[in-house]
Amino acid sequence: MTDTSPSRLLRVVLRADSWATTSAGTMTLIAALLTLVSTDTVTGVVAATVLFAAWVAVGWTGRRHQRLGGRNRTAEDR
Repeated sequence: MTDTSPSRLLRVVLRADSWATTSAGTMTLIAALLTLVSTDTVTGVVAATVLFAAWVAVGWTGRRHQRLGGRNRTAEDR
């Protein structure tokens, strides 16, 4: 990783990853997914699928950034 700061989009994604990996974030996302799926509509299932895919993509991006030399999260970042 270079010494330049991450782009604005990457910072937003990393902040979302930081929130999603907390207990409250994970429980909120699981509750949202279950609520969307339980609507028994195609729209709800599609929305749940999109939300889950975004959750996975954000987590993958956060892991990749950390592995490629990004700063490890500390208590101050949460």
